[in-house]
Amino acid sequence: MLKKTCLVIFASVIIAFCFSCSKSPEEDYTYSIDKVWWSDSIDTNLDHYVQSKRLNFDLRIQENVTRTVNARVFYKLHDASSFTFYAFLGEHTANGSDSKNLFFVPIGDPNKELPRGNYDFKIEVYEAGNTRIEATTGQKDSVLLTMQRFEQSSNDKNYSINVRWSNQFDRSNNTYWRYAKLVLNVDVDAPLTKNVYAKLYYKKSAETVYQIYHEFPNYSIYDQNVQDTVSCFVGTPTIELEHGTYDFKIELYESANNILVALADESTPELNDVKFESESEDSYFYTISRVWWSDIVDLDGDTYTQFRKLNFAVEVDKNETRTIFAKIYYMPPDTSDYLKYDSTANFPITGKLPTNIYSSNIGYSIQLDSAKYNFLISIYEPTADTVEAFQASVSSSTDTTLANQKFETLSRDIKK
Repeated sequence: MLKKTCLVIFASVIIAFCFSCSKSPEEDYTYSIDKVWWSDSIDTNLDHYVQSKRLNFDLRIQENVTRTVNARVFYKLHDASSFTFYAFLGEHTANGSDSKNLFFVPIGDPNKELPRGNYDFKIEVYEAGNTRIEATTGQKDSVLLTMQRFEQSSNDKNYSINVRWSNQFDRSNNTYWRYAKLVLNVDVDAPLTKNVYAKLYYKKSAETVYQIYHEFPNYSIYDQNVQDTVSCFVGTPTIELEHGTYDFKIELYESANNILVALADESTPELNDVKFESESEDSYFYTISRVWWSDIVDLDGDTYTQFRKLNFAVEVDKNETRTIFAKIYYMPPDTSDYLKYDSTANFPITGKLPTNIYSSNIGYSIQLDSAKYNFLISIYEPTADTVEAFQASVSSSTDTTLANQKFETLSRDIKK
């Protein structure tokens, strides 16, 4: 009995050992916060208490991996005994091999504003889906993270930045603009006239470093006046933006003292993930690749037809579907002016498919007197405007299939 019991215990130990071995250990990588710093401070009354600024940090991973990380920022009044949660960073991708991973959390707008006081901060980094702290700020960061002066914007001279887009141009209708106008309206919360200037920055959404795009020179604003706007075009032909999504940042300065008084960045929906593409990516061209006649009706056999179909094939130089329509013109003898004969319904074409074919009946709706006629075909895109969007054409001067075509009326085309 004792032997049997020992065997059972031994088997249980073996099973437990195997089970523990089958569980893969949780992966552990070497994280560190290499550097912290503050930027974009807004202190419009110059009392050294800011209404907002960015807490930046550089996260490093020693191993050659890519991880999805998040971070928590904590704060406390300098004399308080414990920290309180302030805000999340949000999930971001961090690259290893000791690469720079630059992240920031706004303290103040658009996060919670802090009452006037001196504050301490700390950062804890963890992997998405995990609660284990991988890196945290320490003693080396304490000088930069302690005794930071904040106050609410209501105690500061308060500027606001409102932005909107207009005049968007997207020829390909794929929601990526070739260019658009950025309209900037700045207000100040007092019946005052202020001289300001602004800087516009841009970056690809996946990147972290902004580049200067445009500077709005010194101009005047008054109170909440909606008329004191400035604007600039973004995209072609100023600085062309290749296909992608972009974030923008606007810095507003008082001209008198060159201090930063307001900031709008990717946390503003109008400045976040804005789609642009280059002129070449937004361009496409139509070609009338082939023209021919069919369904010929010539009862008397004199080569002057009372009816034919004018067929044409249209191509677009990108493998995309477009909606177009055509106009058919004819030129009677002894004149140099084309007259409109027909306007087709809208029809779709795709790339260079052989099925991109349409036709117009000639000699049916308008009978043509006995003569030789020249023809012209024009392609248009339908628009909501009264101005027609001409795209391509072919005429008797470029294609002999449309030159000197013999027609006569039904009454003349009598079978002998």
